[in-house]
Amino acid sequence: MARRLIRPTAAILYLAVVLVPLGLALRSGPPRAANPAYEVSVASGLVALSLLAVTFILPKRLRSLSSGLGIDVVMGVHRLLGVSALGFALVHVTGVVLGDPAGRAVLDPFRGRPATRAAVGGGAALLLLVLTSRWRGRSAGRAHEAWRALHVLLAMAAVALCGLHVYLLRHLVAQSAFARWFTFLLALVLAVWLRRWVWRPLRALVHPYLVQELRAESPSVTTLVLEPWGHRGLTRFRPGQFAWVRIGRTPLGFDEHPFTISSPPRRSGELEFTVENLGDYGSAARRVAPGTLVWVDGPHGAFTPEPRRARGLVLIAGGVGITPIMSTLRALAAEGDEREHVLFTCADRIEELLFRAEIAHIASRLRLRVVELLESPPPGWSGGRGRLTERVLAAHLPRRRADLDYFVSGPPAMVAGVHTALRRLGIPTSHVHTERLDLV
Repeated sequence: MARRLIRPTAAILYLAVVLVPLGLALRSGPPRAANPAYEVSVASGLVALSLLAVTFILPKRLRSLSSGLGIDVVMGVHRLLGVSALGFALVHVTGVVLGDPAGRAVLDPFRGRPATRAAVGGGAALLLLVLTSRWRGRSAGRAHEAWRALHVLLAMAAVALCGLHVYLLRHLVAQSAFARWFTFLLALVLAVWLRRWVWRPLRALVHPYLVQELRAESPSVTTLVLEPWGHRGLTRFRPGQFAWVRIGRTPLGFDEHPFTISSPPRRSGELEFTVENLGDYGSAARRVAPGTLVWVDGPHGAFTPEPRRARGLVLIAGGVGITPIMSTLRALAAEGDEREHVLFTCADRIEELLFRAEIAHIASRLRLRVVELLESPPPGWSGGRGRLTERVLAAHLPRRRADLDYFVSGPPAMVAGVHTALRRLGIPTSHVHTERLDLV
């Protein structure tokens, strides 16, 4: 299915997950449906549970989602539905309290029934999930690993306790329509959870990689070369995709990091990850010894050109953002692509312009025009100076620029600025592709 069709399809599916329980509640309400507040509480509670289930499923590394929608869309919808689930849960509690004076007992977890205690526990876990999600972008290294562990545990608690609340109430699951929907959600959540936390680690366990080589690309950037150990390796992926990498004795744990694959697909299964030596994990990757076991979970992501969809590609990289673009360039060179392409590489200093010699070699094999920009150029620099602005883009893009596909990778501020400049130049939004691994 073409990528432009996948996003509307996913939106329809997510909408259906919300509307189905709402329709069930309105069509076959429970015995007390004459009470409007109670009716609202039932409908909002079912919608909250459905939203919570989808929110739980989205980040579980389903390749069909991450490769079709892109990690930006998946994680954006994940956060939006999480907040929406909390909102519907609050409406549900309000409806219970207003619809039945005895419902105020839901606010007292110590004297309530088991169903009430499960609801309070699930609601508290959901509230903490939403509140602590703000810490994600502020944490790094061990703090980020602790945040991930807390986030996963809270999500499991919220889903389990809210599901237990519905089951213990009995009056909903006693009705066939609600029971079938509840069973469907339960089966889906369990299947996805087992796939993420049991099947994928077991699969990684029998498909380890070994560190073959460490290659310094600059004083602050290192390429980690991995070879499969006892298996074929990852031979089929799309240039520009990423994988989760974990260095350690087992594939279990939260100390892993998403890195873009910088090598093209190879029959040998050998993989390369170009890593910036920043943070705990980047620094650890630079110090790892050859022969160390590494676990790879991938491929994921949709930062990938569709074969021959456009007349050519415009690849825009800031600093280490050249990593996914190198995978694309290497693949284009291996395929002997004959289209016209343009590459913009931007950095502060010349040593931050990575892979210059290899890019020059690739340019001799492809119809590739390379534009280099430095903010702090050395004496005698003959390339571009300053930042990549709308004026610079307009000066170097082909005349039929709206027929090209654009892939932008780099620091968030640079990506946002380039995206705005391209929009002002009349480039259709559907032709501009970005992906932020700091979202996952």
